Amino acid sequence: MGAIIMTTALLEYKNVHKIFNQNMVLKNIDLTIEPGMVVGLLGKNGAGKTTLLRSALGLIEVDTGEVFTLGENPTQLDAELKSQVGYVPQQAFGYEGFSIREALDLHSSFYSKWDNTLELDWLKRFELNSDDMVENLSIGQRQALALIMAMAYRPKLLILDEPVASLDPIARREFMLDLFDLSLESGSGVIFSTHITSDIERVATHVALVKDGEIKLFNELDELKASVRKVSFSNETAVNLSDFDILNKQHNAAIISGYQEQNIAGVNHVSTLSLEQLFVELHI
Repeated sequence: MGAIIMTTALLEYKNVHKIFNQNMVLKNIDLTIEPGMVVGLLGKNGAGKTTLLRSALGLIEVDTGEVFTLGENPTQLDAELKSQVGYVPQQAFGYEGFSIREALDLHSSFYSKWDNTLELDWLKRFELNSDDMVENLSIGQRQALALIMAMAYRPKLLILDEPVASLDPIARREFMLDLFDLSLESGSGVIFSTHITSDIERVATHVALVKDGEIKLFNELDELKASVRKVSFSNETAVNLSDFDILNKQHNAAIISGYQEQNIAGVNHVSTLSLEQLFVELHI
């Protein structure tokens, strides 16, 4: 009998593929989320981010490969494990007919570790009145309520799909900082999708760049910035980039990963890239 391999991973994707209507929407996905990691999934709308996140919840079954959420198949999570996963979808959910107070009282009744102090702090932070009816809330207010519902029981794994797109810039900035602090404090893991590079640069420990269903690059944010470069050249045939991962290539330039201040024969210029510049360059 082989040895049992223990893992601390909160979420794992192993060679995952998914096809919708004959289109490959997830390709060769390998990704691991450990406690304390805040992973930003950066990609355009339609890149596969939502499918990736929904598969971690068992809402979508992958065609090949494996997904493990808290060590288990996400389609078979029991009630105890489900209570350790927080999720906020792109579209905030219902509770029409409830006041904010009634909705929170009902929601919190399912979680033994509900943090009433966090709930009250965030109601104040988002300027939500407990007496207001859910159906009368704006899109941004509904999203704020959904965030409170997902965060106040301090889940081990938090999955957020474009969590702050509907919030105003100040609320978005403050929430992202709280998200990072909460992750560090509780040792939870966070994965959130976005196409807003400033949100990732503000809080993420790691970045996964997603394009056409593939993770083109996954690394610590600081390491990514240190090792990714744009190199320019006048003669493509005279340049040898075999020592690097080529993320994108044009006629007279390439985006490479793995750069460590080497001299590259045939290259005229090496330039650093901000995360936003890298995102744009990968989609040219």
